[in-house]
Amino acid sequence: MAHEDEDLIRRWQAGEPRAFEDLVRRWQQPIGGFLDRLVGRTDLIPDLAQEVFLRLYQAGPRYREQGAFSSWLYRIALNVARDASRRSRKTVVLEQEPSANGISAERRIEQQELASAVAAALAELPPRLREVLVLRHYEEMNFEAMARLLLTAASTLKSRFAVALERLRGRLQHLDWHYKEKT
Repeated sequence: MAHEDEDLIRRWQAGEPRAFEDLVRRWQQPIGGFLDRLVGRTDLIPDLAQEVFLRLYQAGPRYREQGAFSSWLYRIALNVARDASRRSRKTVVLEQEPSANGISAERRIEQQELASAVAAALAELPPRLREVLVLRHYEEMNFEAMARLLLTAASTLKSRFAVALERLRGRLQHLDWHYKEKT
């Protein structure tokens, strides 16, 4: 995937507009999902994603292969999300939609209550803790990749992740909630 991204960037920088369209098509859904989990306002996602790709388009001529394209793109998206958060001055909320496939109405209500409680607890986290949780849990980034993206030592990010989980546990202990690392 990284090789294909680099090829598309080279073609786009060489003047092939279709290559940029292919980059957008390739990354539109992952970036939209990232923004949705980070910002939590579905109504804003199309505009924020458009801003990400506009910034990518504007910065494209300056891109040099000094790391993964995905890290660079996620960095742009993270900055857009931070800017939107500053502009709105509203609490950023993460939502986790429960699956409705084959579960009872009672179980679905329990899942919705848990999702609401988790969203509320996440909204109370400082942005730096929330970002680490989103990148680690939802984007499944390792700490080294996050360190490159956030320009912060991996050890610091591990500490932030641990602090964020501890705060979530404290807020959700009445629900007997336990974080399970994805494998």
